[in-house]
Amino acid sequence: MTDPDEVPHDVRASLAQLLAEAGAAAERGDADTARALLDTAETVATNKLPAGERRDRIRWGCAAALDALPNGDLAAAYASATADAVGE
Repeated sequence: MTDPDEVPHDVRASLAQLLAEAGAAAERGDADTARALLDTAETVATNKLPAGERRDRIRWGCAAALDALPNGDLAAAYASATADAVGE
């Protein structure tokens, strides 16, 4: 039996990769790439995760990282914290 709040492996992997790459882009000062990756991560969360607290936290984290740009360090910290929420 599967937990209804469990994140499917492919979705977990996609979100982890998108958020890691967004954080790396933000740290190196590439705000445009970071913005595109964060937008994509938010879309994946919206479309592939069941409604609930986890989806809300991930979407909020993506939005917070976007709002933090162009401060790359802060945006990267939000992206990292959001990636942690994917795995919880």
